[in-house]
Amino acid sequence: MLSIIQKAFGTMFYNMFQLIIIALFMLVHPLLTAASSLPLTTADPPIAKSGCQDICGNVSIPYPFGIGEDCYHSLPYAVTCNTSLLSPKPVLSKFNYEVVEISLENTYTHTIVVNTPLQRTCSVQDVNITSIDLRGTPYWFFGDSNALIVGGCGSSTLLLDRSNKILGGCTTACDKGHTITNNCTGRGCCSIDVPSSLDFYRLNVFNFGKGDNNCTNIMLINKTSIVNKVVDPSLSEFAVIPTVLQWASGNIAVPSDDRNRYCYPAEGPLEDFNCYCKYGYYGNPYLPYGCQVPRECKGCKRGCSKDGNLYHCIGIDRDPNTQRIIWFIIGGSIIGLMLCTGNMSCIYLCIKRRKHMKLKEKFFHQNGGFLLKQRLSLNQGNNDSTKIFTTQELREATNNYSKNNILGRGGFGTVYKGNLPNNQVVAIKKSVVSDQSQVEQFINEVVILTQINHRNVVKLLGCCLETEVPLLVYEYVSNGTLFDHIHNDGPRWLSWEHCLRISTEVANAIAYLHSSASMPIIHRDIKSSNILLDENFTAKIADFGVSKLVPIDQDQVTTLVQGTFGYLDPEYFLTSHLSEKSDVYSFGVVLVELLTKRKPISWETGLEDRNLAMQFISSIKSNQPFDILEPQLMKEASQEELITIGNLVDQCLSVKGEDRPSMKDIAKELEGLMKKLKHPGSNQCDKGNNGLVSVHKHSCVQSSQDQNTSRQINFEKELILEMSSPR
Repeated sequence: MLSIIQKAFGTMFYNMFQLIIIALFMLVHPLLTAASSLPLTTADPPIAKSGCQDICGNVSIPYPFGIGEDCYHSLPYAVTCNTSLLSPKPVLSKFNYEVVEISLENTYTHTIVVNTPLQRTCSVQDVNITSIDLRGTPYWFFGDSNALIVGGCGSSTLLLDRSNKILGGCTTACDKGHTITNNCTGRGCCSIDVPSSLDFYRLNVFNFGKGDNNCTNIMLINKTSIVNKVVDPSLSEFAVIPTVLQWASGNIAVPSDDRNRYCYPAEGPLEDFNCYCKYGYYGNPYLPYGCQVPRECKGCKRGCSKDGNLYHCIGIDRDPNTQRIIWFIIGGSIIGLMLCTGNMSCIYLCIKRRKHMKLKEKFFHQNGGFLLKQRLSLNQGNNDSTKIFTTQELREATNNYSKNNILGRGGFGTVYKGNLPNNQVVAIKKSVVSDQSQVEQFINEVVILTQINHRNVVKLLGCCLETEVPLLVYEYVSNGTLFDHIHNDGPRWLSWEHCLRISTEVANAIAYLHSSASMPIIHRDIKSSNILLDENFTAKIADFGVSKLVPIDQDQVTTLVQGTFGYLDPEYFLTSHLSEKSDVYSFGVVLVELLTKRKPISWETGLEDRNLAMQFISSIKSNQPFDILEPQLMKEASQEELITIGNLVDQCLSVKGEDRPSMKDIAKELEGLMKKLKHPGSNQCDKGNNGLVSVHKHSCVQSSQDQNTSRQINFEKELILEMSSPR
């Protein structure tokens, strides 16, 4: 209960709640105690016969035991109180053993603890040692409470009963420097279990130890005693050992008033019995009227319990007026506690709401909210549909950002799939922000996306700045990335028509970013994993986290190099000069991926073939262009199409940016190829082609089937001639 309150209200209010509880307890407890508990007393019902001494030293002597004539039942129960010592000691007269404790409160067993002498033998011959002879007495050894311990270095001991039947045995041995512990397992000390109801035993001891100290100590000891002291070979031969005996009432006549007591046969070797008082009664069951309800318990309706020598009622069942007062106090306390808790809750909720508002303001400022407002205000016409989402909306949409909703991870955050209340499926980007520069990067992405309105660019639906990490909400593109379809065997193979159309759509989108947006935008991270495909295989460019706005009066900017190796413009990498031609180079690598179905960087190949762009250029220079192209695309594409695409890639991958075409020219060239693909009957050798590549007359394809054999040879020659000719 308290832990729940602590979690709900916080540490400060949890401490206040504890103080209120303690104060109420201090107020109510004395009243409850006075009303429900009986007067405390140390006066027990009598345990000894009338006029007899019932205690010696600090040991109680209950009947049938007794001190003096007519105070005990018979001689086995006679006790002498030795007052000649500094402290009086009770002695069991029949055996002359000091009594440590006598108990008759246990329901099933009556016990007496006596100090018995240590038994020692130092002989190298077989020695017979006998125990206390309890035969014919109301006593027997309590097997469950005693342990027969043999201590020494080199001895073998057998336990036998009165008929010489072996009951058990053990052997001891010592290592040099061995220390005896409570665990007697044979190294300097061993133990033998004592059977129940045993009133006599004999020990056969053979001592085979060597050296000056080859004595063996034997004792029947209470298991609660410290073994490693009593088995010490240097222990005095006059030492005494606490031993537990069970006893029964023998031939004691049970008083006739047996309504308040039970008697049952004892476990011992004789046909004796034990008696005990019924529940709620206390005293000595062997005395007439010995089991009584204490005066202090007579008003108890639910029974009385004893704690030491103190009695108290169980429950609250005293005077009805007192009960009403108690319930009034309890009810008032509960109402007061509820009022205090309610007030605390209101105060806490107000403070929590205010704290939450301040925290959201802090995150809004920390995540560049004011900077975003400032930049969005400059583009008010372009961000009308941008929505500011709350943290609660996005938490519910992503099922509390469940791992099952993760679509992917990148260098600048994690993308989750979400379902908005209107059943719209969205992609939610949880950015990773560690410093101020990355905050600006995040704001940069928001500003860029609010300015873009193109069917082949992922649409930004809104953002959330109320959390520690900023969140962007995009339209959801369901068919994965282009990278997945090329390299991970996607749902369907990308045919030549798909490849050409996707390339055209991506080229148009990049051309739009470079020239059609309000301010030119350089994406800086064009790659197949940042190109998403919808269910119709329509391409959409995503991830503008590292994009750069370029002033209209500039064609390049100097900036920190960012991007992905394999797609990164080498000129930009070496000079840090970023221009639109950097995106052209990255787009060229994507085209090579489509043509070859290979990854931009391969760590499984040699150093020379590790970079796909360099591998493609090398294949052209070595007149082996078809060794790298995907065979399936070569079957589907025409000669002119592959020659055009091959030349286009070759130009895009030029080391110098000035030798690369613009994305606008690339888009026009690809659109021309798409038109010819849709209208296969058109003249493929149209001289009016104003694109980047002029196709030679001898590259045209005859439609007759008798030229199929020579088609591939002419195609290879033409492609080599076109790509190896100087630009």
